[in-house]
Formats: sequence, structure tokens, C-alpha cells
Amino acid sequence: MTITAQQLIEYPRNIRPHLVLLGAGASKAAFPDGDANGRCVPLMDELVNVVELGQPLEQAGINLTQERNFEVIYSKLKQNPELAHIAQKIELRIDDYFSSLSLPDKATIYDRLLLSLRPADAIFTFNWDPFLFDAYQRNRTAVSLPGIFFLHGNVRIGACSIHDNNWGDKNLCCPDCLQPLTKVPLLYPISKKDYSTNPFIRGNWESATSQFRSAFTITIFGYGAPTSDADAIELLNQAWFEESDREMEHMQIIDIADQSVLHQRWSPFTPTSHYRVIKQFNASRIARWPRRTCESLIYPMSKGVPCEDFPLPETDNLVELQAAAARIAQHEHR
Repeated sequence: MTITAQQLIEYPRNIRPHLVLLGAGASKAAFPDGDANGRCVPLMDELVNVVELGQPLEQAGINLTQERNFEVIYSKLKQNPELAHIAQKIELRIDDYFSSLSLPDKATIYDRLLLSLRPADAIFTFNWDPFLFDAYQRNRTAVSLPGIFFLHGNVRIGACSIHDNNWGDKNLCCPDCLQPLTKVPLLYPISKKDYSTNPFIRGNWESATSQFRSAFTITIFGYGAPTSDADAIELLNQAWFEESDREMEHMQIIDIADQSVLHQRWSPFTPTSHYRVIKQFNASRIARWPRRTCESLIYPMSKGVPCEDFPLPETDNLVELQAAAARIAQHEHR
């Protein structure tokens, strides 16, 4: 016996949300050959070379043969007030580079990710690049989408300094007070990762804490859980386990790293070993059961019955992809 695709599509259950946590590896996987203009999407260890930060860093006395991780390098700059002008130059160069990145016209993994989740679900990202925001903008009128949250800010967005909940394209104005939206900070030195000073960033972390408590499943996509970010580790350690001991809930990890490395990294967050590591997005539960990701797990767990896959069509035509998602979404309004 199998739960057919049609059964799963037509009778969605009202269950707890599915959350996605994105790291730089997700953008790297989505654009292995670069963005629409062929510009490289760097990981943290590639940032110095790709964004051409070598000259100002050497000017600051940073030995790049000994340290390549940008977070560590930036923290050293911020600890020395005499290097404030170098830090500012680097901040501007990073903002300019990531702001220049753009989505191609064809459908991408980010489009598929957004179209495959429901409004009760959410995506939390640590990435500065604009891909999630831009993909949200071009898909939001086609079908209802999940919430998106930026834990480290983003080059595309701004927030109102008066009305905390009003944010969006940084070139726009607040709809309530008509004041221009202000940029949110991108860089946080390891020695003082302050996510509470900026109201927008603080609100995003509060949302993450709240939603991780109630989540049923989590997908970790291209995020390395760096030990330098204690707040991120705390989010998973505390909020994820606060609701229950997580005996039934599952975590899925999309990452190309070695299995032994990933086991060491993520096993503390999955004490019952209810997690699975895959290397590609199209093998994930999100891709195999779009907009029914949690249901695809509930039926096998509660009834011992597998569910038939029904991935979105293998097309790079964005309109076709949106139409397929809309056909699934029409059953969610009953």
C-alpha cells in the first residue's frame, strides 16, 4: 500500500511547520558556475580572494598565509581602533560585491525552495547574497510563500528605524511614516556578535527562537554551524529542544562535506539519530514532496505507509514551475 501523490496533494494536514536554515553552501550549490553574470558566489574561506580583499588586509598587517577565514580576519580588524578605516573599506567592498550579484531569468534552486514551502513554514538565512530575497520578490504573486528571515542582514534589504516590522527593498520607504528604509548591518566580529542592537536583526532572531521551538522538521542547507557563532549553536541547542525531546521530529542536512564530518557536526542536535544527510537539493524531502514535506513524514511514521513522490517538473521555465506549485497550493485553502 502507498499513499499516492494525489492523496497527499489533495488532503494536506494541519501540522507544525517545516523550517529551513540556509548557509553559504546553499548559494554555492544553486550557482556553481556563478550568478547571472558569471560572478562567483564565495564561501567564507573564499571571500578574501573573490572579493579582492588582499591588498587592504595586507595593508592592515594581516598575514593571509596563516589565516583565510574571513570572520576571524574581520574580528582582528575590529579589535584595533587604528584599523577602523581598513574595516570600513572592506565592509563597503563586500557590500558592493554581493549587491552586484543577480538571479538568472531561468528558475533556480531558490525558486524551487520557496515554491515548495507553505506560509506556515519559514526560511532563515545567514547569507548576505540577494538570491533568497530576489527569488521571493519574483514568486510572491504566483503562490503563497513561506516567511523569510535574515539572521545576518542582507545586501538587498532595509528596515524602518521607527516601525520595526516594516522592511523590504532598501531603496523603498516605510509605508507608515514614508521615511526611507535604512540598511541593516552585515558584519559581526566574532569577539562581539551583537544581534540585539539593531531592531530588525533582533526581531529576526526572536522569530527564529520562537519558530524553532514549534518546528516539526528542519532542513539544514549548506550551513556549517561555525563554532564562532555561539548564538546560532544556542538557537539549535536550546530552541530546537525546548518543545520536546524531539523523539519523532527529523532533521535533513544538504551538504557535500564528508559523512564523518557531518555526523560529528550535527549528531549533538539529533540524539535519536533521526537525521539524514544528502548531497543535492533535488533529493531532499522538500523537493520530493513540495508543499507536503511534513505530511510525507507523518504517514510513514504513523501508519507505516510510504508516500509516492511528486517533485515539481524538471524545467528551468519559471512560469511553468510557478503553475505547478499553484496546482498543489489550490488544495490548501479548503
